[in-house]
Amino acid sequence: MADAGFFRGTSAEQDNRFSNKDKKLMKEMKFAESLAKKVDMTKIRLEVVKPWVTEKITNILGMEDDVVIEYVFNQLEAEKQVMMPKGCWSLVVME
Repeated sequence: MADAGFFRGTSAEQDNRFSNKDKKLMKEMKFAESLAKKVDMTKIRLEVVKPWVTEKITNILGMEDDVVIEYVFNQLEAEKQVMMPKGCWSLVVME
């Protein structure tokens, strides 16, 4: 039997059992209309927003957790370009 010189079968992208779970979740979730606008992170001064974020996280958790707060700051600082608020749905605080 001769080998055809390429791999047989399907890749993970072709197999529907391994679909993009985040994409499916985004379709199911409902967001406010204000989150449809893109945010230019270069125009936001994070040093002004950080105390508010720290206060909100502390209120939600009921205690001050430095690990969670630093994680949120790192996520905000990583995006230096235009960011879609829906894409960071885990950071959205529902009131």
